[in-house]
Amino acid sequence: RFEPGRLCPPTSAVGGALKEFREVAAQSRKLIFYNSRLDGLVRCVEDIGRKTCEFFEDRDDRLIYHSVTLDPPPNASQRSSKIRDTYAVESMGELPIRKMTRKFARNPAVLPDNDIHKICFFVAEGRIRVDMHREPGKLTFKSVTYVNEDGTPRQLPKDGPQPTQAEAQRLLQMQAICREGLQDSYQKTHVELNQRRTEENSIRASRFAQAGRKRDLSALGSREEVLEPSVYDMARENARVDALHVGTEEEKQEETTAKVDILAPYLVDFIDKDTNTVTLDALQAELVAKKCTQDFRKRLTDRAEIIQRRLEDEQDQLRKRRAHMQRRGDSVDKDEREFEKYQSQAMFRTQILEQRLARHETQAIDKFQ
Repeated sequence: RFEPGRLCPPTSAVGGALKEFREVAAQSRKLIFYNSRLDGLVRCVEDIGRKTCEFFEDRDDRLIYHSVTLDPPPNASQRSSKIRDTYAVESMGELPIRKMTRKFARNPAVLPDNDIHKICFFVAEGRIRVDMHREPGKLTFKSVTYVNEDGTPRQLPKDGPQPTQAEAQRLLQMQAICREGLQDSYQKTHVELNQRRTEENSIRASRFAQAGRKRDLSALGSREEVLEPSVYDMARENARVDALHVGTEEEKQEETTAKVDILAPYLVDFIDKDTNTVTLDALQAELVAKKCTQDFRKRLTDRAEIIQRRLEDEQDQLRKRRAHMQRRGDSVDKDEREFEKYQSQAMFRTQILEQRLARHETQAIDKFQ
């Protein structure tokens, strides 16, 4: 993350204003900018080698979004086929473009059916789809599809009305502008990434110099290389060690608890005082088992009674409040809102208690099967 006022490289005329940079090596990249750039760019999201999206605000041409979707690198047989437009991707070279998309904000001075909201250029298929803005209160919108035949857009269906020469030229011009805009955005992003790498290399060089070591500054540092630990890193490490100590102490307590013999109260009368051991015959073992079962059944019954008692108390309180409100007759809105709030909470507590009671009864039956 960067505070406002970070210097931008001189080559990025309308760039800079980087606020946050996130990157997953060779997978994805996200740049977030302050809303102070001349080109209006506020966010750039790149799924490396697959898709790049950019979001804009406060532009004179009302552009709010554009993106490019790429195909995988072509194999030997595909290279010999028709050459398509390509888009440069760092470390992957030129990749064929599958689709380009632009979105625009609403222009109040134009009717919705004539105001372009989204235009998709399916470069691989030779199609263009234009979606207009929706009218207020409507879910549907006007959409027109064109196919590019020998450099001339033809509207589908082909037996319907066709675009004029000016409209066809406008579509082709918009496609060229979209391609140039994406290329320009790539150049600015590339400059921003180069500046980030330069800054990281400078930091690494400074830290190595402080440690009395020398290194080749022309070589890029490894992404996994960690600089000097900060106070936050040391605090996190100390917290991790403390958590391990706490976990070890809890395990020791659990082991101590696990060593407690829950049958000891039932075997007191059968301990041999000379050997301090317990030896039971079949009759004594059956007696101990019976006592354990009785106590366990009583514990389950007591718990069911506690839950039932709480449920009845909750229901009684709700009935009393309802009766009180009915006796009062007309009441102020504040009292009614308080009663509705209490009734909602009481119904929720009642439902929880009923579910808890039902679950307890089901578990009790399963334990005695």
